[in-house]
Amino acid sequence: MGVFNINIDSVEQERAKIMMKWADLIDENIEEVAALDSVDGGKLYFFNKFAEIPSAANALRYYAGAADKIHGQVLKVNGNFHAYTLMEPIGVVGHIIPWNAPSHSFFIKVSPSLAAGCTMVLKPAEQTPLSALFYAHLAKLVRINILSFLRLSKFVISRIILI
Repeated sequence: MGVFNINIDSVEQERAKIMMKWADLIDENIEEVAALDSVDGGKLYFFNKFAEIPSAANALRYYAGAADKIHGQVLKVNGNFHAYTLMEPIGVVGHIIPWNAPSHSFFIKVSPSLAAGCTMVLKPAEQTPLSALFYAHLAKLVRINILSFLRLSKFVISRIILI
């Protein structure tokens, strides 16, 4: 089972619809997310509500629009060469979210991976995890599979990346 609970037919269109529903849920819950980011990271509620979170939802919508536009094609090249696009999953994508713009950074990293249908491991900043956890809750409401979030120390994460 992939990230989305959907049938294999018209996967890209269904993926885009689900991502759009998630963005709509973010807009419906903007006050809660703005309050979480304000309490968690110390940013102004006004800035979160009217700038960062709408920008994050718009990033999700942008990449939702790209979900059904990923095509593999044989490319024409000069000479005695053959070039092509290999359509296969790249595997699990790891995302580490910084503390200073948690909502915007979350969707700038997660949206392209979702549009491509990749499985992800996400580690929010230790200082600002609340909005990421709330986004996971909203994602489950629109049928995006959330298994778990990493809550590890910087030392453990750096060891995982270096190994």
